[in-house]
Parts: sequence; structure tokens; C-alpha cells
Amino acid sequence: MKAISFAVALFFSLTAVLAQDSQVLTAVATNNMARVNGTPAGTMTTMAAYDLRYEGTKGSKYFIDEWLTGELIFVKENTKAPKSVPLKYDSQNKELLFKRSVGDSIVVNPAQISGFIINDAKHNVSYPFAKFENLKTEGGTVPVAYLMVLYKNKTSLLKYVSKMMNKANYSAVSNVDRRYDEYRDNSEYFIQKPDGSLSRAKLKKSSVVKALEDKEEQIEAFIKKENISFKNEYDLARVVDYYNGL
Repeated sequence: MKAISFAVALFFSLTAVLAQDSQVLTAVATNNMARVNGTPAGTMTTMAAYDLRYEGTKGSKYFIDEWLTGELIFVKENTKAPKSVPLKYDSQNKELLFKRSVGDSIVVNPAQISGFIINDAKHNVSYPFAKFENLKTEGGTVPVAYLMVLYKNKTSLLKYVSKMMNKANYSAVSNVDRRYDEYRDNSEYFIQKPDGSLSRAKLKKSSVVKALEDKEEQIEAFIKKENISFKNEYDLARVVDYYNGL
């Protein structure tokens, strides 16, 4: 009889353990365990479902993750403010952050600056940005935008540094199994003519030729001669540089 009782007890113990080993765990929150909404459970029992499939976030919303020394270019040259400061650019919200000496950070008022420079001393490179208003992008008009200057001349090449959040999606009805949020690059390129006008340009031959259509034949011949495939922004800069020499 004792052997049977022991076997029954063992069976129920194993069943209880196996029931916990599930991809989605159900937690019984009692007394000192918090409820789902964060308030104390008290003497009530709350059932909360925790989905363990979510894997977190990949990537970063920042142009460069770390704080780097940079320079603020003020609209008023006599502005009494430090010009060399720790900067970080939020390429999702399109905001420039400035780290104060007390340790916290604030958003730089775009009305006070015409641009900024981020210096990456570790890689010996600087990233200059210029401010533009009412920039027409594929996502709509941006009231205030900072464009990185990739190549500067009579006609310049600029980059609208931008990232977007692609949310996790592992719903059974969507046939998608992406268990993480991810920041993805959705930057755009612009060619600025001497009169200040901007033309959007993609990493495609047809788009570049259209942006530089006043020299269409020469541009097409150069692209063909140099076998330019527009795999990266360097190829785009080469074409703009050639255009300046025409």
C-alpha cells in the first residue's frame, strides 16, 4: 500500500514538473509577487502569462552607440556655450543629444545650431552634419533634418541618416517567425546643386542619372566606362565628383 502511495505521489510530482517545462510559462502570482500591471498582489492570486519567445532588440537607434566628442556649429557665432562636447545622434527620432557634465543628456535645440561634427578619434574620421528644414523624404516631409556631408564641392553629396524599428512578429496567423525587434537602416541620399536645391538619389544608375540630368550623356558614359555598379555610397560620390569636373 505504501509502495502504491509512493508511486502515485511520484507520478503527480513528475507531472507538475513537466507542466512547467513549456515555451510559454504561466506564473501564479500570490502575495509578495507582483501582478502584471506592477501593483502588489496582496492576498489575491493573479494569473500572468509570460511569453519566452521574444528575444529582445537587435541593433541600435543611434548613428554611433558611444558618446563621442563633437562640435556644435551655432547659428549665432558669439553664442556663449562650449563648442567641444560629447554628442550622440539619435537616427530614429532625428535628435542630437548632448551629454552634460553632471552625467545626464539633453536634446540640442535645433533652432540654435546650423550643424554639428562628430569626431571618431578611434577611427580617425569626422562626420559633419548640416541642418535642413522641410526636407522631403520618402517617408514624408521632415521639419528639421540633419544631413551628413559625404562629399562637399559645388555640387555635394549628402546622406539623411535614418533608422526605423522593425517590430517582432511571431504570430501564428502571420507565418512570420521574427522573435526580436530590430533597428534597420533606411537612410536616403541627396545631391545638392550650387543653387541649394536637393535631388534625392538612390544607389541605382537610373536614379543618379535623373538627379544629374543636365549632363546625362556624359554621366552615363562615365558610369559605363568605369563599370560603376553603385554597391555603396563611394560609387555615388565618384559620379558626383566627376560631374563637378564637367
